[in-house]
Amino acid sequence: MRPVIRGFHRRTTPIACALLALVAVAAGCGGRPEARDAGRSATGATSPGALTRGATPDTSRDGAAFVAIYPSGPYEEIRVVRATDGALVAGGSTRFPDGTAITVTLLRGGAAGSEPIATSRAKVELGRFMSGPLAPWESKLPPGVHTLRFTVPFGATDQAPEVLRAADDGRRFEGPGSSRGADGRIIHEITLEAPL
Repeated sequence: MRPVIRGFHRRTTPIACALLALVAVAAGCGGRPEARDAGRSATGATSPGALTRGATPDTSRDGAAFVAIYPSGPYEEIRVVRATDGALVAGGSTRFPDGTAITVTLLRGGAAGSEPIATSRAKVELGRFMSGPLAPWESKLPPGVHTLRFTVPFGATDQAPEVLRAADDGRRFEGPGSSRGADGRIIHEITLEAPL
């Protein structure tokens, strides 16, 4: 009987080691560093974010991308990257209903100056959106901190009827970054500063 028990242990030892390794990875003792460190800045400290208005995200760098992760609200994550021509492209995941139109504006002079340089309109599809390239017409966009504004108005001419129904005319997303316009419509707007 002893040889059978020894043989059983020899065969199961590699299987047991593999199972322990899987448990360690699932517990966070491995895996992708960007997934583990998703709310940390480039220095490794938790950053309150570079948000100038709206909900406060955790921000970090993921290679050449600037990432803002929102713990609550309609946005889950926004990534800002440079296109091959040097323009900025913003996209991410959101809780807005599919078909929602999001206007992404690149601003000059920060949120206080708020002079629009470029604008792109994106639509939410399968919970995700992506802007077109954003850059000034007259020159290339130099490296530095760039301010982007994400605007989602919920007026009759701003969104499709099915989007307005799904979002309860925007009331479903009230909170930080939400306001009412002079005409009573709900506008959800956040401003993000991305160092790229």
